[in-house]
Amino acid sequence: MLLIWLVLSILASCSYQRKNVLFKTEKKIKTKEAVYIYGADSNAIKNSVNYKHRIKPGDRILVNFLNNYDIGSAAIQSATSTANLSEAANRGYLVNYDSTITLPLIGRTNIVGLTRLEAAKKLENDYGKFVINPIIEVNIASLSVTVLGEVASPGKILLDRENTTLVDAIALSGGLKDTGKKGSIKIIRGKEIVIVNLKRLSALDNHAIIIQDGDIVYVEPFGFK
Repeated sequence: MLLIWLVLSILASCSYQRKNVLFKTEKKIKTKEAVYIYGADSNAIKNSVNYKHRIKPGDRILVNFLNNYDIGSAAIQSATSTANLSEAANRGYLVNYDSTITLPLIGRTNIVGLTRLEAAKKLENDYGKFVINPIIEVNIASLSVTVLGEVASPGKILLDRENTTLVDAIALSGGLKDTGKKGSIKIIRGKEIVIVNLKRLSALDNHAIIIQDGDIVYVEPFGFK
């Protein structure tokens, strides 16, 4: 009788866990690949290989003037006058919904659709009308990923650089719990799902595990804890 009760308890636990799994697909995905992209076309796979974040409205941009300290000081004062520096998400210049940012001397300028290196070159050309040979560095302060499921500290994480990988994101969230499925970690990217088997070393060589801004990482639980 005790054995039957234990079996029923385990089955009930498994059923409960499956009901609470997030981001289910219409059909169960079975793959032996280290990295499998579900719901993606050939262009999406190609874009994941060549991914570079392109600036969009709502981003926050850090602009560093590397060889002109006067402009750099003005920029810092302008960028932080209404921002709380204790919150990394509020640093830098906000890209407005009309695709412009407002900078010292040059005023409003459009950098939407550019990578950070392309934006730096554009700003060097714009500031070249006012200073000699400006050297400008552009960084994106608002890059983020949301990590959910069986990790130590789930939540939204701000990324300090591009080319952050899935492994980096999991490490920033405190690492995997023992109850997490290491062989089928999901990266939800719009309508695509990247399924990663971290038990296989070859997964680390795939460009699809590079985190893109706004990705959701989900570590599914086993059927029981």
